[in-house]
Amino acid sequence: MAAVKDETVQNAFAQYLQPEEQLQHYAFGIKQPPILLIIALFCLAILPGIIATFLLTKSYFVGLTDRRVIILQVTNSWKVKEMREFPLNALPPGSTKTGGLFTHIKMECEPRFVAKFHRMGFKGNREHAMAIGARVSGTALPAA
Repeated sequence: MAAVKDETVQNAFAQYLQPEEQLQHYAFGIKQPPILLIIALFCLAILPGIIATFLLTKSYFVGLTDRRVIILQVTNSWKVKEMREFPLNALPPGSTKTGGLFTHIKMECEPRFVAKFHRMGFKGNREHAMAIGARVSGTALPAA
């Protein structure tokens, strides 16, 4: 998978923005298979375990605009595979948690959205993910 850049993420959202809509925050995140499955796959054999984990991992660009939260599931070459959107005045219940390496964002929609956003995804990925997470969970951003 190629490194993600700000321009890559912004360009992916460009075609989904409504007239006059402003992209305020955007982040790159992933959803990996459960850790027990990863361990089981690696116990069977290392190379097949690596390949299976790679194939089962989903990549996302998540954006916060002045009107919506937009979730783009992307392929390994950053092509949009699926788009989901939620108006800000009708966001499903959500939660966020930020640790040392990751910000986790969860939305209770159908299907459920769960992803983790690494602080090193690209410059500002952590700050963008925290801002999106704050909006999704309805909480204030923590003090810097």
